[in-house]
Amino acid sequence: MTITYEKIKSEVRIISEEMVNSSNKVPSIFSTVKYGLLPAGVYFTFFLACPFADVFIKNIWMFLGFLSFFFWVFISIFISGYSQFFSLLPEGAQERFEIVRICCKKMKVYYAIWLASVFVAGLLALFTIWNVIALAVVTVLSTVLIALAFNFDMSRYQLASLFGVISAIKEKSIK
Repeated sequence: MTITYEKIKSEVRIISEEMVNSSNKVPSIFSTVKYGLLPAGVYFTFFLACPFADVFIKNIWMFLGFLSFFFWVFISIFISGYSQFFSLLPEGAQERFEIVRICCKKMKVYYAIWLASVFVAGLLALFTIWNVIALAVVTVLSTVLIALAFNFDMSRYQLASLFGVISAIKEKSIK
């Protein structure tokens, strides 16, 4: 999928103008946090299964459970920012704008990879001697690495998008 910087700039300018003139409702916090709940659910399912594996140390399990709760709250809130952005888009934006289609596809791919990595971490926790430590460490590392890759991948479009927003602001201020 190729797209030119000029096309990104022009599409983002149109999207920005439509967002400013939109009468969309502001989404509730719970409607945008839901994307972090599925990976958290997979994580805590494996977390709760860890005591039934071969090696189990209760103190480590409880400590990592405490840290994991705050980790998943942070991640869910962090992800909600991207969800809120997509709720601001005008109706039918995914069908009309190629940049939105590209971003949606990329987000789905990274989300699926992230979900798979949490699942693999859970399997490692159940079938290795590392138990809950493997679950926590592999989940955190994969989350950080996938977030870095996602940010690096999306940054290619950000500069052109910034110029598109600036041109929309210029046009709006001139009128």
